[in-house]
Parts: sequence; C-alpha cells; structure tokens
Amino acid sequence: MLISVIIPAYNRAGCICRALESVKSQRIADLEVILGDDASTDATVELATAILPGIRVARLANNQGASAARNAALKLAKGDFVAFLDSDDEWMPGKLSSQIHFLEKNPEIGLCGSGHLLVSREGEHIPYPGKNPADWRQELHIAESFHGASTSVVRRTVLESVGFFDENLRVLEDWDWLLRISQKYPIHVLSEQLAIIHENNPSDAEYTRRSLNYFLTKHRDEFSVYGRGHASKVISQHYENAARTFFRHKRPSGGCSLLWKSWITAPLRNPQSLAAFPLAAFDSLLGTEVLSTILSARSRRRLRRPVQ
Repeated sequence: MLISVIIPAYNRAGCICRALESVKSQRIADLEVILGDDASTDATVELATAILPGIRVARLANNQGASAARNAALKLAKGDFVAFLDSDDEWMPGKLSSQIHFLEKNPEIGLCGSGHLLVSREGEHIPYPGKNPADWRQELHIAESFHGASTSVVRRTVLESVGFFDENLRVLEDWDWLLRISQKYPIHVLSEQLAIIHENNPSDAEYTRRSLNYFLTKHRDEFSVYGRGHASKVISQHYENAARTFFRHKRPSGGCSLLWKSWITAPLRNPQSLAAFPLAAFDSLLGTEVLSTILSARSRRRLRRPVQ
C-alpha cells in the first residue's frame, strides 16, 4: 500500500528542511514524496533533493500558485492514499500511521484530518485538538474548525471522484477542495495534535479579493442548501475574513469596503464588526496596528471552532 506525500513550494529554502525531516520521521517504507515546485528561484529544489534523494519533483515553468503546484505533483502520484504537507509546516512522528490505520478501519471515511499545534508569527504555541461537528458539509461553509491541508490524508478514489485543486483560486483553494469532498464523502478529524502549523503572513490582498469573488460565485448554490439565512451568514463571514487580510496589509479602504459588504449581507450576524470602521480610521491617522492586533486575536479564538 503506497502513500503519496504532496508538498507544494515556492521559494521555501528557509523552511522546507523541517517539513521534509518530519516526513522522514514517519518511518514508513511504502512512501513516495513529490514536490510541486512553483518555479522557485532559490535553493528549494536543491535542498529537497539533498534531504530526500528519492524525492520526485514536478517543476512549473512559471509561478502559478499552490493549486497548480499541488496538481502538478498529484499528476505523478501513484499512492492508494494521498497526504498533503505545506512546505512551511511539519508533522509529528506517527501522524501518517495513525491516519492510515483509522482510514483502513473506517472505509466509509473519505478524508481524515487531525488536530494541530499552531505556532503564531510571534512564536506562541497554541493547541487545537481535533473536533468533529455534527455535519462537516455545513461546517465547511465557514470552516472554522478544520485544521488545514497539512493535516489531511485522502483516499485516491476520492481525488479521482471530486477532482484536483481549482487553479482559478490563488487563495481559498484548499477550502474549495474540502467543500467538494464534504458534499460526497464523510470526513473525520482525529483529536490528536499530529501536525505543527506555522502561521504565515496574510495572503496577498488582491489575490484574496479575486479568489473570494470566484469562490462565492462558485459555491453560492451550495451555501443555499441550508436555507437563505444560512447562506447570507456564510457569505457575510467570508467578506469579514477577507477584510481582515486587507486590514493586516494596512489597506483600510479595501478592508472597510469588504466589512461593509459583510454587514449589509447579514446585519445581525456580527454587529460589533462596525467598531472596525473607527478603529481603521484611528490606525490610518496614527500609523498604529490596533485593529490588526484585535482581528488577529479574534481570528485565533474563532479559528477551527465548530459552529454551534
């Protein structure tokens, strides 16, 4: 039984070593590792081949984003199970064995995730034990309780059924992929914290805006499966998430525009979000980051918590 490990990377020479060492720590003989190199210009590929001489590399001619890098690697994958690891994250020893054991005992489950330990940009270690909501399909409309691509192991048959990653998305691509899986297969997240997720800088603001519009259009009918009220809350939440990205990039005008869309879409979902408008003005005038700090703390509190 072969397991394929897919690692997308773009100029990750500074951190890919820990990701690859964590793959080696799994101590699984039947393992193939495939690097989807997104046209790196640093030593990412050279370091990867030095640490794992048997690694296969799918190299893109130009930078196209994580979806294209993952897809290029997936086209070479031959495993019965496929595991994903972002190049700046890492796995705990025994992660893959635990998930494969669970999937073998539960053939109805299409994808298995796990809890994780989040390392913030400030170096804080925040534990997130895995939890399972009553309905993963509904939960993934907002996805505040899933633990990221780096915790996921999926059956090859599931990939063949739902397809690869949508290359129109430079942001939200793993979210879109999980949504499509949840519509056809059960998902389960192990409670153990089997991955270490390193918090990144916020996504590019313009990529976020374009990807959000495409994502909301693509899944608008899916969000309405649980009613118009639910769909409005989901769309409102996504606008708020995107607003955070703009505020963190110190682009208050774009952030306020998205926050206004969030509020008018579902005014009663989060009325306290209106407080962000004066805070954004305050930060712009004084050059402070009060709003970014508050939003980061709020995001971590809400992140990956099952919707009640």
